[in-house]
Amino acid sequence: MARKLDAFADGFLKQAQWCTDLGSPFSGALMTQAADALRLGTDFVTTYMPWWQGATTGDVSADVVPLRFLGCAHALALGGQAPALARHYPSCGGDGVADNLWQTALEAFAAHPAFTADFVTQPPQTNEVGRAGALMAGLLELAQRTRLPVSLFEIGASAGLLQGLDSFYYRFGDASWGDDASPCRIEPQWLFEAVPPVDAPLSIIGRRACDYAPIDVLDPANALKIRAYIWADQSERLARLEAAIAIAQTVRPQVDAASADDWLADVLAGPGTPGQVRCVFHSIMWQYMPQEVRDRAYGAIAAAGERANADAPVAWLRFEPETNNEPVQLVLALWRGGPPETRLLAGAHPHATQIGWTGWDKGRVLETSELVQRFS
Repeated sequence: MARKLDAFADGFLKQAQWCTDLGSPFSGALMTQAADALRLGTDFVTTYMPWWQGATTGDVSADVVPLRFLGCAHALALGGQAPALARHYPSCGGDGVADNLWQTALEAFAAHPAFTADFVTQPPQTNEVGRAGALMAGLLELAQRTRLPVSLFEIGASAGLLQGLDSFYYRFGDASWGDDASPCRIEPQWLFEAVPPVDAPLSIIGRRACDYAPIDVLDPANALKIRAYIWADQSERLARLEAAIAIAQTVRPQVDAASADDWLADVLAGPGTPGQVRCVFHSIMWQYMPQEVRDRAYGAIAAAGERANADAPVAWLRFEPETNNEPVQLVLALWRGGPPETRLLAGAHPHATQIGWTGWDKGRVLETSELVQRFS
């Protein structure tokens, strides 16, 4: 049992550090309290160990177990089921004081066992709408390179909120793109003078998406779950999410329930349509797939790329960490006949609140062997 307690404690402490480093001291404090309590011994592990061993890989951090319970506590507060939690949660108008809050969270879990068990058994739904800032910059670069309309294929799409990313407004340093009246405004801190080609002829003519466990954001209960995974003291992120959910009512994203490797092998199997570019894209999800799934997903993309030509290109736009260390990297690979042309377009904060843009012309060239080594 001591080893199990240490494994849980280490996982919660790691999550605490991530929360703190990414600008959520409230969440960081709650996770630190959880880690301290676990090291002292608790029936928490005994209660949830059967689920953990039976439904996940067995790695606390890889299964993001702490994030699941952090989200569950927030959901109980947001949903009005745990007023003792809500009075401290900033997202609920609370005082933001996290002292001794883990004990209150444990009491809320115990008072709502069915809700808690259902919530933590499902994979986290981390729809960070702000990442659209990096992805849109990459799509503009793709449009500039190809001068063709784009058909999007998103993997790990969760609730599909990024399917409406061309309905958002963007500010890239001194440049902007999109409808200034859009309720969803993406305005990251722009670190370099270079900006994306905002005058590129970007036209999105197709949208498809998949997720291993998709969620219907049009269902209010599911929308609550998505809100719960936004950290409670990050009001700007919550505001962006609310705006994206509102846009989703019009876009009505459709997300297929499928593993990324199988789905890509299916949707990319045939020849491309002349006069358009097929673009696979994703953000902060690749690392959570098993190695064999990553290998097959990359294989499906590369196989489609090998069949591409200048009139029907294939692109791969990814916003992912090379390792668990910051910054996250925005990489664009483009097949137009022959080996892929690959550039490192930007480095960014994991939530894309800060972006260091270099772009295609000045971005570091990645050879095919390096692309495979780093990202397959």
